[in-house]
Amino acid sequence: MKVWVLNLDAEIELARSGPYQAPQQVLRALTPWLARARSLLDPEDLLLEEWSGAVAPRGDSPHPEPRPSTERIGACWSPTPSALARLAKAGVPLPAAPAADVLRRVSHRSFYLELGGGAPGAAYFRDAAALERALSARGSAPWLFKRPYGFAGRGQRRIGEPSADDRRWLADGLRLGGLLGEPWLELERELSLHGWLERDGGLRLGRPCVQRVDRWRAWLASEPLGAGELSAAWRAAIENAAQRAAVALFRAGYFGPFGIDAYIWRTPTGGLELNPLGELNARYTMGYRVGMAASR
Repeated sequence: MKVWVLNLDAEIELARSGPYQAPQQVLRALTPWLARARSLLDPEDLLLEEWSGAVAPRGDSPHPEPRPSTERIGACWSPTPSALARLAKAGVPLPAAPAADVLRRVSHRSFYLELGGGAPGAAYFRDAAALERALSARGSAPWLFKRPYGFAGRGQRRIGEPSADDRRWLADGLRLGGLLGEPWLELERELSLHGWLERDGGLRLGRPCVQRVDRWRAWLASEPLGAGELSAAWRAAIENAAQRAAVALFRAGYFGPFGIDAYIWRTPTGGLELNPLGELNARYTMGYRVGMAASR
């Protein structure tokens, strides 16, 4: 049995230094997502909030009987320092986990950009001069800018001709460690592939999935990709991207769950192209259980 910490705000913590406690407004915003994230739990699993550390009293005894420690182990959406500390405080045995510095590195958007990920033409901007040159060069064509750490559409903004508020947002992003900028593409279909990376480098991949998203491109649902819905060449390209990501994660010191996002986009001439590595998530995701169901 696992005792889970569903710290869906992991990227917010990784973006900061020092001790972290989730702000109340963040907890309120994440509350609707917690029920959906419970899909990761097996029937006998519990959330840490539900864990009492004891079973119901027997007979007339006023004292609960402690559960044997062998019956449980901790699990996290992402094993950040605060998530592990919560498990430890509750007396739940900790799972093996990568170091916090490793989590920060592999969760940073520049990590998958270095692997050839992101939209065609994507770049990472760390200073105002380089960003201004890019804004001038692209004219009025919209770009999607992303902060170094983000999830569920947070920390992203589509910008055409920058308004004063857009420029303030961009300046804030540079102060927070830079911005990933990529040309805005018209997406036809969003896909994902999940995997589990062992500490020794062993890799288990799941099945490709279709992702349904909202107008902000935040996840809504994942469904298995049907037979024949994707060409053999494109399926192989996504699997190769996941394998390349796994090698990079292993070399960086990461192990555990991960997933890549891919997508099919429509070119200006009307053709369809595949981007096999749009994003990389070095943690569980909402669609992980669906994606890994056949390999559990």
